[in-house]
Amino acid sequence: MLMYVGNLENYQGIDLLLESLSLVIKEREAIDLAIVGGEPSDIAKYQEKVDRLGLTGKVHFLGSRPSNELANYLSQADILVSPRIKGKNTPMKIYSYLDSGKAVVATDLPTHTQVLDRHVAMLAPANPEDFARGLICTIDDPVLRLKLGIAGKMLIQQKHTYSAFRKQLNGLYDRLKYEILAPPPRAIEA
Repeated sequence: MLMYVGNLENYQGIDLLLESLSLVIKEREAIDLAIVGGEPSDIAKYQEKVDRLGLTGKVHFLGSRPSNELANYLSQADILVSPRIKGKNTPMKIYSYLDSGKAVVATDLPTHTQVLDRHVAMLAPANPEDFARGLICTIDDPVLRLKLGIAGKMLIQQKHTYSAFRKQLNGLYDRLKYEILAPPPRAIEA
């Protein structure tokens, strides 16, 4: 089970995801994609594309769901996807994806690589063929999925929790305190 969570705006790469999935399905039939989120008009537009690509019955649009149910949905996936094709900011979903302990497949673009690297996610170029290869590689390797999921969870715990932030902030305060209170360096006399 592949899962995407988020809005269905163009920059999110839903077209890329569906085109990639159509290539994956040719090689691995036992794959389904759940899409959580989206406005009804966007869902209708993408449902038409699903039908044109021959993915009917393989893609399941769940629509918007309450945010307090996100962890439950993520736990049901085998692989979480972020096919974003544009943007400079890291999608907030990435933090939830990593925290879930599930494998993540994302486009190899700065929007993701500010947080993700190849130790915590399968990164693939933002074109259907390469993204499909990234999906197939992750689908076919349960050990890789497990390793990526564990590494992603560890990254969140080490760098993106409140306690990690507090530790980093306290370190900054300690350095500033030392620099403010330390006596100025003495000039070397010749």
